[in-house]
Amino acid sequence: MSIGGKLKNLRLSMRRTLKQQSETFGVSLNSVYRWEHDLAVPRKQIIKQMADFYGVAVEWLMNEHPGDDKTGPVGDRNADNTIEQQLLKMFRQLPVTKQHKVLGYIERIIVECVGNGKENES
Repeated sequence: MSIGGKLKNLRLSMRRTLKQQSETFGVSLNSVYRWEHDLAVPRKQIIKQMADFYGVAVEWLMNEHPGDDKTGPVGDRNADNTIEQQLLKMFRQLPVTKQHKVLGYIERIIVECVGNGKENES
C-alpha cells in the first residue's frame, strides 16, 4: 500500500476529516488531499509527526510492502501491541482534561485487577 493509502486509512480509522488533519499538522487541506491521493509526498518532518500522532513506525509509513493493507500499521507485532495502538489512538483524540480522567479510571482498574490476581493466587 502506498504512503497516501496508509495516511488515508489512518485518518479514517480515527474518524478525522481532511480539515482536522490539515490543522493538526499545520498544512493546507489541499496538501493532505494530495498526499492521500499520491499526488505529493509529505516532508520527512511531517511524516515523523504523523507517525508519532498515529503511533506507527516511520519506516512502515514510508515503505511499500506487499500485504501492507492486510497487516496494518502494527505489521507483525503481537496482538497486545495492537490493543495498545488502538487505545493510544483513542486516547489522543481526547481533550487533555479528559485524558487525566481516563488515566484515573485506568489506574483504578489496574489496581483492582492486580489486587484480585493476588487474592486468587493464594
